[in-house]
Amino acid sequence: MRRRRIAGVVAFALGTAVIAGGLAVVVTGGHRAPSSHGIRQTASSTTTTSSIPTGGWQPVAAATTVAEGTPVQQQYDKGFEEGFSSPANEVMLRRAEALALPGPAIAGGWPDLALSETPDGWAIEFASGLLDINFARQSRNALGAWLVAEEAPDLMPGIPSAFSERALYVSLLEPGIVGQASPLLSPSQWHADAATGVRWSASDLEVQLDPQWQQMIDAGWQPPDIRAVVEDVSGVLKITRGRAVTARHFSMVIQVGSAHWRDGYGTVLVSDWKVS
Repeated sequence: MRRRRIAGVVAFALGTAVIAGGLAVVVTGGHRAPSSHGIRQTASSTTTTSSIPTGGWQPVAAATTVAEGTPVQQQYDKGFEEGFSSPANEVMLRRAEALALPGPAIAGGWPDLALSETPDGWAIEFASGLLDINFARQSRNALGAWLVAEEAPDLMPGIPSAFSERALYVSLLEPGIVGQASPLLSPSQWHADAATGVRWSASDLEVQLDPQWQQMIDAGWQPPDIRAVVEDVSGVLKITRGRAVTARHFSMVIQVGSAHWRDGYGTVLVSDWKVS
């Protein structure tokens, strides 16, 4: 049976153990509604305000809410909590919690992203910043600090507090922990592409609200983070090697939420990377 993508996204790509923990039952238990969100182009609303906090790197409280304890809310929350507490998932979470993460910084050639007033606008801004890479001029070592600077804590029910701020870093730089593909190259391949002047650029970006996320919202479930949204992002990745340019279609899922270091949107994690 095809693995439900929302399990991979909201449950941080922790595999079929999440479904075994009850998420599949939860997702199919609500009232399915047709999608009311069409594909949105790259012209989503953004501002020119810098994503670097003016007062330095100080944590900002997330915009949260306490949902009413309706049967639907309790059903979904229980499904998430049981999924995350499965033995296999607990092993993965412990591995992630053992990592030493860098502090937040925007340096090493990585962009200072413009803030956005909408979740789809932020998803596009982040996707562009992540995939527009000049390997000779952008440091993979500095990428970790950039991801920490742009992250949003994962506040889904059942996520341990020690892990909540590591989801983005792990999903992109330690994909082996969660068993999913990352768009980012290994250190050795990054070094090789830097030596030969390889460049990436993302274009024709489109964003659409993930249909299974919408299904849960339509059923009456409410996430703790009021900015939490799961977006499906797709586009064209152009790979330049000397005079040769190769265009490949890609798609990925970006979960956004309340940014850790500023008021506004940040990125919780990236999942379900596909390129063809």
